[in-house]
Amino acid sequence: MAIEDKTLLTEDEIRAEVADLDGWEYLEDSKELQRVWHFEKFVPTMAFVRRLTEIMDENNHHSDISLNSRTKTLTVTVTTHSENAVTRADLDFAGAVNQG
Repeated sequence: MAIEDKTLLTEDEIRAEVADLDGWEYLEDSKELQRVWHFEKFVPTMAFVRRLTEIMDENNHHSDISLNSRTKTLTVTVTTHSENAVTRADLDFAGAVNQG
């Protein structure tokens, strides 16, 4: 199991790194990273959620997942709650999700 790197980052560092993370955005007001996926079918969505949970466990970093069946969207939001901020662990998690 990975050890979380809870290094605090400046707003500029977060924005610079998020710019390189395809699909992710930095929500400044809530101090979170967020990505939204759109799915046409429910079964592939659930397979993706299963893979997300594996990535969470591998990184020892757990995000919030919201599934909206009406809009067929899956939203993943991540922050380091203990720091009330986006940390290196959040950016590492987002990168791991993008790598699949």
